[in-house]
Amino acid sequence: MKLPAYIDMPFQEWKTSFSFFNKVSVRFSETDMFGHMNNVTPFIYFEEARISYFKKLNMMSENKQTMTVVASQQCDYLRQVMPYEELRIYVKTSAVGSSSLTLHYLGENLEGEPCFTGAVVMVQVSKESGKAVSWTDEEKETLLHTR
Repeated sequence: MKLPAYIDMPFQEWKTSFSFFNKVSVRFSETDMFGHMNNVTPFIYFEEARISYFKKLNMMSENKQTMTVVASQQCDYLRQVMPYEELRIYVKTSAVGSSSLTLHYLGENLEGEPCFTGAVVMVQVSKESGKAVSWTDEEKETLLHTR
């Protein structure tokens, strides 16, 4: 299998580097006329996993003056996913910049077969101004030690 550019190590090593995941079941409404999961659905799963991941890290708070916004994201499809199939959506921090963050995703079925992978670059911005805000040293430490 040809790996996407964001996977810069052997696939099995990359796969085993994840520890956090959400479980999902593909709903009928998330399928297309061909009877398999619609190609936009992984982005919904990525978002749900990302929010759960940030909550686990205590990186989300209504009192926070910043938020993270998506700058770019991609998904690479490896196999068909059918309605009612159970999946694990893994998420991990890949890199942290001064105000940016790269997360990687892996969607796999219960047999452990990879179905799709993905990456997102996010930027932390001020809720008031919309301008980029640097991560604190504490935030960087939290994000980097949860890979």
